[in-house]
Parts: sequence; C-alpha cells; structure tokens
Amino acid sequence: MLNRMLLVWVGGLLCAFLYVLPPASAQGQSHLISADNLSQVSPHVWMIKGFPNIGFVVGTRGTLVIDTGLGAKNGQIVSAVARSLSKNGQKLYLTTTHYHTEHASGDVGFPPGTIEIRPRVQQIEMNSEEPKQVEINRSRSAEDKALLEDFHVRQADVLFDKDYALDLGGGVLAKLYWFGAAHTKGDELIMVEPDSVLFSGDVVQNRTGPNFFICTECTPRKWLAVLDQVVQELRPKIIVPDHSNVGDISLIGEDRDFYDYLQSRATALKAQGTSADEAGKIIAEEIRAKYRGWTALNGIDQAVHQAYTDQGAR
Repeated sequence: MLNRMLLVWVGGLLCAFLYVLPPASAQGQSHLISADNLSQVSPHVWMIKGFPNIGFVVGTRGTLVIDTGLGAKNGQIVSAVARSLSKNGQKLYLTTTHYHTEHASGDVGFPPGTIEIRPRVQQIEMNSEEPKQVEINRSRSAEDKALLEDFHVRQADVLFDKDYALDLGGGVLAKLYWFGAAHTKGDELIMVEPDSVLFSGDVVQNRTGPNFFICTECTPRKWLAVLDQVVQELRPKIIVPDHSNVGDISLIGEDRDFYDYLQSRATALKAQGTSADEAGKIIAEEIRAKYRGWTALNGIDQAVHQAYTDQGAR
C-alpha cells in the first residue's frame, strides 16, 4: 500500500511539472498578450490569439472577458482591450475557463469594479492549486517570473454551481456552464447567444491531444461525458478553444473519437492483464500513428493511467 501511495504521489508531482511546460507552439515565445492579435469572431464576439486565446463578448450594457493571460500585466492589457470594445459606462465582467496560470492569474490586473464570475468548484480548486502552479511557472523564465510578481488568488464576486446566465444587453446572453471534471475539476464552458459561439477552454481543442489529466477525477471517460453534454445541450456553430484554432462543431466529434479510442483501448488492454505502463506505451504509439498532424500527444501515458484507475469505467 505504501509503495502504491508513493507511486501515485510521484506521478502527480511529475504530471504537475510537465503541465507547466508550454505547448510546442509556445516554447521560446513571449507570453505577453498582444492587442495586435485581436480579431472578430462573430457579431458580438472578439478574440485575441495568444497564450491562451482570450475572448470578449460585447453587449449594450456589459462586456464579458474570458480568461486573462499570465499575470497582472496581461490582465491590464486584456482589460484595456475590453474597454476599447465597449461603450463608456458599460459593466466589465470576467470569467476564467479553469485555474491554470495563463488562464486565471491575470485577474489581479483588472480594474476595480470588475465583476468576476466562476463555478464554485473551480474557485475551490483554484484556492488550493493555483499558487503551486504559479511558483513552478515563476521558475520557467525571467519574463514569466516578472509577469507573476504581483500574483495572489482572487475570490470571485459571483459563484455558481451548474450554470449562470449573464445578460449583457442588446439581446446578447452569455451562458456559463460547469458540466464536470475533464481537463481539471473546475472546467467552465461559455456559450454566447445569439452568435452560437462556444468558448471551450481546454475541454475542446482543434486537433490537439490532452494536455494531461492532472486531477484524480479527470479521466477519459469523464471527459467524454462532458463532450456529450456539450453536444446535447449546446450544439455550437463556432468553437473557440484556448490553445488552438477556431473551428466548428465537428471539433467535438473529432475529440470524442479521440477519447473514445483512448478509453476503449485502455479498457481492452487492462482486461488482457497488460500493465498501465505498458498500455501507455502501446496506446501512445497507436495514437501517434492514427492521429498524425495532431499536437500535444505527450500526455497519452498519463491519460492511460487515469483510465486504469477510473473505478466507474466499464
């Protein structure tokens, strides 16, 4: 039992270390958000392509920002862009797709009066996990250390359990959802109507593999369950992922096929008595061959381990 507990602890520590390494596309690049990368997605939605992609939903009474960038300086840049898209006197709202540092640590740079909204489970996870991620990220580069100098965990002004509807005026409605654990415990999805635009965080990506399953509740089976809810309840026409290119609803089908293959192969190999370590190697090789052209496929072995320990899996 002691050896098993030690392995779990070491695996979790290694996974946390691996997570903070940026995707291949971000390595060696600045993590400063650039307003020059602003583009319009739909009549009421804009985005800045960066690390990560930042969303803006603009109504007649309020503007919602989705994610913050890394640290206070990025938060200041992002909030200034939000103000430039808004009419004078509009309320400024902020939400975060999950607690990871580049998605949430910039909230300290937003101006006083910003109304921050997030799922209750995300705030709990953020309180315990974000400071650990920030300390590791500070050691990644001198720039990241400087960006995170003023970090502290900010408590949301509004917490919700399952969903929250934000009326931004002019018929623009942002619907915030928590469907359960996938990439993290507190993954949030934001659906914008009438534009039918979904900000999917890391839950739906564009030909990009899983950026690690780093919570005990995060498994391929549960990720599949979240994707199924997105299709059944939201059916977006446009999807804006956090770390890949904008796409349409077909992205969900592609991701679902990916996780279903991963889950079914893990189930089959486990039934044959194959160890989790060996299954991870086998499935990683299969997936690299099957999903050529996809990025971020270096977390497959960890995903297989999570599938092996998932008590609810068939």
